[in-house]
Amino acid sequence: MSGRPRDWHPIEDSDPIPGDPDRVAALGRQLRKTAEELERQIRNLKAVSEVDSWDSKAGKEFRAKAKGNVKKLEAALKRYDTAADALGTKVTEVGGGYQDKLHAKPTDYASDLNRAQEIADAALKDAKDAEDRKGTAQRSLDGLAEKDKGDKKKLEEQRESAGDDIAAAREKIVQAKEIRDNAAKRASEALEAVISNDSLKDGFWDKFDDWVDTIGSFAETAATWLGCAALAVGWIPIVGQALAGVLGALATFATLVSTVATVIQVIRGDKGLKDLGFAVLGLAMMGVGKAFSKVAGRYAKNALSTMNKAGAARTTKQLGRAGKRLNKAAGDKFRVEKGNAWDSLKDSTRKKLEPFKLEPGDGWKSMKEVFTEPFSSKSYGENLRALNPWSGNYGAAWNKVVIRGEGNAAVGAGRSFSLADPGVASDLKDIKFAAQGLSDHAAVSRISNVATGVSMVGVGVTSVGMALDSNLNPLLD
Repeated sequence: MSGRPRDWHPIEDSDPIPGDPDRVAALGRQLRKTAEELERQIRNLKAVSEVDSWDSKAGKEFRAKAKGNVKKLEAALKRYDTAADALGTKVTEVGGGYQDKLHAKPTDYASDLNRAQEIADAALKDAKDAEDRKGTAQRSLDGLAEKDKGDKKKLEEQRESAGDDIAAAREKIVQAKEIRDNAAKRASEALEAVISNDSLKDGFWDKFDDWVDTIGSFAETAATWLGCAALAVGWIPIVGQALAGVLGALATFATLVSTVATVIQVIRGDKGLKDLGFAVLGLAMMGVGKAFSKVAGRYAKNALSTMNKAGAARTTKQLGRAGKRLNKAAGDKFRVEKGNAWDSLKDSTRKKLEPFKLEPGDGWKSMKEVFTEPFSSKSYGENLRALNPWSGNYGAAWNKVVIRGEGNAAVGAGRSFSLADPGVASDLKDIKFAAQGLSDHAAVSRISNVATGVSMVGVGVTSVGMALDSNLNPLLD
């Protein structure tokens, strides 16, 4: 097909009937070719399904499935066949003049589009010719002397006639658009009719599966980003911890939604047991991470209390007791008694790990929190109250950051930043700053490192749990 005209003055600003009928017809031929191949496969399947010599259970099942597939292929054939008919497989030219093209019988979209373009192109040629005649008449009128009244009337009639011809050309453009639009409507209606009434139309469960997949994918992404956001703000004293609590609860809720979606998809056959295993493992790891956070939080609070008391010690006896408490908080060194090495080693290990023991029921409570935290009023109510602009917490948080920066808020923010668990990040930083005043106690550095290490392990386990299904699972596919 030759290129479409670019200049549509004086009847349109741009091509009123864009498109390429030849390319439409080429697509129609591709659809027809696919329909013919489907028809061939249908004949083959029918021939196979009608063979009775394979008279076994497997043969009967095969024939039953073949017949079912034949119905699906026949529905697909009808779709492709209808689409090919609607678009057309070749461009059929309509001879004659404007009236012949205008009143020609509609056929397919490619041919009718071509017919509309031919009308529009002829209208453009007529309009340009009329525009030239109109301009010539107007220029003659502008140079006409006052005494030539007879010529003036004739030229005015020529100008008006040219204007009428331009208006007629514009009307032809309107009719060409109508031909094109009617052809598009017929093709659309034909496709809609066959799609809406065949066996390939998506049913309730198809739409349900799509909905579950969309919700599950969104929840996976939301859980990851909400968890990252909670870690990003958890270091801020008071208000950051409250905001991290809300974000963490939402992240856990999103993880639960993602897991439920995975369970549904496994039941529906859209995912396998491996996907379900990763989802369950992710929840379990979040529970383990919460247990680590409990231990780190309890240890941080106890250690901070011990360090504050040590900082207030003045007498020799007070300093001695403070040193013992700090050593205990830091964890006793392994001491192996001669002749009783194994029992001594076990006893030393028990004492060293004493600060990190879970209280009775903490383990089960941590696992339950994965399911209860997103629906707990504590996760939102207390934290949202702490975030109230009139609570005074923002001023307190600012003052704490300024103090840590020795008067400089920017420096204090840098010193306060941490990726530790949001629930204990601020306490861990307080331990760091408290340690500056207790540098003469050897246990202080160990306390700070141990507290941070336990918390970071918890954060790592929790983060892997949140990211396991959506980010790590695909790497193993």
